[in-house]
Amino acid sequence: MSNNAGRFPTEDGKRNIYYEKVVPFLNKPANITKFGIETVILGVLNTAFGLWGPNFKLLNDVTTCTSSVVHLKNSLIIRIEGTLNIIFGDISTSVLTADDRDILQIFERHPASPAVISEIGPGLSFDSLGHLWAIIHFNNTATPQSKAAPRENFIHLEFFIGEFGLAHASIPFANGTMISKSSHHFTFTEAEVGQTMYVRCFYQIKSGERSPASTIISFQIS
Repeated sequence: MSNNAGRFPTEDGKRNIYYEKVVPFLNKPANITKFGIETVILGVLNTAFGLWGPNFKLLNDVTTCTSSVVHLKNSLIIRIEGTLNIIFGDISTSVLTADDRDILQIFERHPASPAVISEIGPGLSFDSLGHLWAIIHFNNTATPQSKAAPRENFIHLEFFIGEFGLAHASIPFANGTMISKSSHHFTFTEAEVGQTMYVRCFYQIKSGERSPASTIISFQIS
């Protein structure tokens, strides 16, 4: 199967023009052979297209445009474009000419670039706290005005609650959790009041690779 993907119009009028051009083009005997279109799939397309034309006329007449007409239109779009993508996906890329691609409006999907772990750690800052709660914020240190993490990177947050004044190298960070937002809201228990919260974070991708750590911040739980 190829990586061909249809680029379909989103407005009904333009969609109708596209269907009226593309379906007859695919039904040409030479193109059926050239593109290797299966008879059953072509039959599904032609049946849906046969319903599309009469329904499109009803859709564009205020006296006949009912909810059932709109519902059928939406169903036919799914059926027609889903079938077209099946046909397009089965066409060998080597047989497509530039004119074919222009008429069919199909373009080769490019495989997604692999996720790349950030070479720098996220920014981490203290926001505010109250009785039994605190809020911290994250930002992208490569683009300080942005809250967005690098593509396909998530925040991996770690924290530890202990006595004040621990040397950073000796903090036994644990309680790791993945964060997809630009801030995090901690809640505490009465037993933790007066202790110190230490927090750090990393960028992490799905494979588990991490960026360098952020700075470590700390605050007293109140």
